[in-house]
Amino acid sequence: MKRKIVVSILLIAFASIGIFAGWKIYEQQSEYQSGESAYDSLEQHVRIPDPVPSGTDEANQPSVYGEEATEDEDDTIWPEIDFEALQVINPDIVAWLYIEDTGINYPVVQGADNTFYLKHLFDGSYNSSGCLFLDSRNTRDFTDIHSIIYGHHMKNGKMFAVLDGYKSQKFYDAHPEALLLTPNGNFKLQFFAGYVASVEDDAWQLGFTLEGLEDWLSESTDKSCFKSSFVPAVTDRILTLSTCSYEFNNARFVIAGILK
Repeated sequence: MKRKIVVSILLIAFASIGIFAGWKIYEQQSEYQSGESAYDSLEQHVRIPDPVPSGTDEANQPSVYGEEATEDEDDTIWPEIDFEALQVINPDIVAWLYIEDTGINYPVVQGADNTFYLKHLFDGSYNSSGCLFLDSRNTRDFTDIHSIIYGHHMKNGKMFAVLDGYKSQKFYDAHPEALLLTPNGNFKLQFFAGYVASVEDDAWQLGFTLEGLEDWLSESTDKSCFKSSFVPAVTDRILTLSTCSYEFNNARFVIAGILK
């Protein structure tokens, strides 16, 4: 009789654990879906023009300088962002980050600290997906020598999870640049280094002496998982994208680029 009671208790305990685990998985998936839907809804404020086929009349239109387009002219397809509409939703917006064919197509905000947007979506609602955010120590217009954007490494492949791809030379070769669009101007982000870092490293340092900056850029390039033709100079502005990595406890993956 006593044995039957013990078995019954164990069965109830295991069933409870199973139900709890199932509920947590359901809760997480629901939260992921809610986050995805929230960011999908922002796409109404973003338009990515179709590429103009070469040889067409439109492609051969004079440039803003009155000269005809040439083969050497930049053919970058820049997303068109309705920042006015996005600022109505959240005045914390500072930029939009886009990397073609990667899934990275997100708003970037800046909060009063570096914790709020870890667990809040662009619209301010609570969600573990968070939002891409600029380091609160940085200026909003990306004029600092070194700026940093943080994002989660989501299990569903969203946010900055795709940055894992930059641990491969092949992925880097296919995506060597990102586009950073702001209310006051647009930038190309030319990636020159990507590496796994400890939270104790200087990957997130902002203040540099001239010599210190030169050493930091050189060391970052030496540690990179990929080789790049882009060579940073101490006169460049640098933007780092930072996310979690899992090689060791408190590992991070950072990818640094030149803002042009």
